[in-house]
Amino acid sequence: MEFASSSGIFSKDRIDLGTLVLLESMVLPDEGVVLDMGCGCGVIGITIAKIRPRLRVTMVDVNPTAVKLAKENIDTNDVQNAEAIHSDLYSGLEGRRFDLIISNPPLAAGYKVIFPLIEGAKSHLKKGGCLQLVLRKGVNAISKKMNETFGNVELVSRKSGYKVFRSLNQNGKRQSLSATNRYMGGYGKQEQKQKTK
Repeated sequence: MEFASSSGIFSKDRIDLGTLVLLESMVLPDEGVVLDMGCGCGVIGITIAKIRPRLRVTMVDVNPTAVKLAKENIDTNDVQNAEAIHSDLYSGLEGRRFDLIISNPPLAAGYKVIFPLIEGAKSHLKKGGCLQLVLRKGVNAISKKMNETFGNVELVSRKSGYKVFRSLNQNGKRQSLSATNRYMGGYGKQEQKQKTK
């Protein structure tokens, strides 16, 4: 896959390690709707859409340049089951519910952004859906907030200074989820092209 990026986009010159750790360890439903929150140029959402064509992926970002690049990358990678829209967290997603919300959240933005991301996920997940976040080790307040919001948090993966956490929205039946490692064929080891503008 090929991804265009530009200045003002997080990790514009290469796919960052946290994103690669998340892609290697994420747990996906076989079908349904996925939200990539804070999508940047669209690496996570487009990868999910490519490996799971029965999923419908919505990617959102507060940065209009990121949304524009994500749309370009959807076209470049010939993805039919994804969209990119401008939204400040959940502001552009009123009434929409997802089976999975996934994010490499902007730690530099601080808790004032990340805590509302977690709290808002509760009302934007379907019953049995889940929230998955990748974080640097040592950011314990965020996993604690996930546990406070959902009543549960699970450490899915730990690698290269990053941890992937998952919380389930347990107000109903649990979504059938599959680990992606066997489908991705060592995604992190594959050559990833990223163009910068």
